Amino acid sequence: MKGVLRDSRFQKLIFANILSSIGSGVTMIGVPWLLVNREDGAQIYGYAAFCMTAFLFFALPYIGVFIDRMSRKKVLLFSEGFGFIAAAFFAAWGFGAGAYETWHLLGIYAVSSFYYALHYPAQFAFNQEIFTKEQYQELNSVMEIQNQVASMLAGGLTSVFIERIDFFWILFANALTYAGGFALLSLVPYRLSGQQMNVSKASVWSTMKEGFFYLKDKPLFIVFYVSSLMPFVGVMVGNYLYPVYIAKTLGADGTVMGLADAIYAVGAVLGGCIIPLMLGRIGPFRTVLFTVCAYTAGTILIAIFPAVLLFLALDVILGWGNAGSRVARNTIMMNEVPNEFMGRVNSFFSAIGMLLRISLIGLFARTVSYTGASFSLLVMGGLLLIACIGVLISRSLFARNVPALSKTS
Repeated sequence: MKGVLRDSRFQKLIFANILSSIGSGVTMIGVPWLLVNREDGAQIYGYAAFCMTAFLFFALPYIGVFIDRMSRKKVLLFSEGFGFIAAAFFAAWGFGAGAYETWHLLGIYAVSSFYYALHYPAQFAFNQEIFTKEQYQELNSVMEIQNQVASMLAGGLTSVFIERIDFFWILFANALTYAGGFALLSLVPYRLSGQQMNVSKASVWSTMKEGFFYLKDKPLFIVFYVSSLMPFVGVMVGNYLYPVYIAKTLGADGTVMGLADAIYAVGAVLGGCIIPLMLGRIGPFRTVLFTVCAYTAGTILIAIFPAVLLFLALDVILGWGNAGSRVARNTIMMNEVPNEFMGRVNSFFSAIGMLLRISLIGLFARTVSYTGASFSLLVMGGLLLIACIGVLISRSLFARNVPALSKTS
């Protein structure tokens, strides 16, 4: 990984991402915890997650076109500036009012979700554009390790501070991390490519149509990618279910939630370190199959055997499984999808993930109060089993080598 780490562009990018990831991570852990511990908070949070996910589902195609039409660097700077303004606004409001009403917390959750939906697809396309194909595997591995180290730090910080200091101080710190990320990203050299200039001349609907026609002849690739995406869907749905599971099923406090995120990140860091070796030795198909199956097994065991120590132990498996499948599929996508299509293709799969999240969060928000979080996690485990079958079905893609993906499936 020394080649990527020595690149000055990557050094600025990685430190910018660490700052904003820690800040947004602490907020996205803290807000759900504060909500679910209020009266009817679990249902309120569930409906909020459902509504925000529905909004992003319809917004993602436009976000994808926006990323492909604009300078990726400007999009990233816009996302950091947006995050700074939003965090500073809510921090100042909380400081002045002395406390947060439920609608304040919902507003913080909404702007943080929008930041995430804009920033990370833009970052993915930006990374593909400024680095070479030979660097993609190392790049994705290091980025995954960085993301999870940031998550681990966010989890640790949340467990220490969430019930000890006023939340507006956390938001002030979050605003400073966005400002630091903006400053570092502004120093990364970048030049808008000729292919992007051509995309920017087309209408929004025509560029969306181009992305659709690019994918429509690749059904097996869609099956593979959606199946390998399911652990990430599980993580997103788990962001709603696990605060409820910890508080209501396990009867634990906010410290366990922070520890769970930190331990999950340890497993994900291991995934970021090990997956490049697995890709080289056993290939992308078996790597994705093993990691998706590992995440599936961990989810089912957590649902069946509710115990704090087992939950924390299995978080390592969940972290390894999700991170591993993400590093593998991101490397495949970077190698196979032309950069001028990346924003739209990435948004297409994100929209599918959003649709699944809308359906699942909407269902669980209505049922979790009656069936409990364990039953909802068991349903998620069943869907993950179907994803394992989907990966197996797409095996023929890799039997004739991955480069065939760039033609038709």
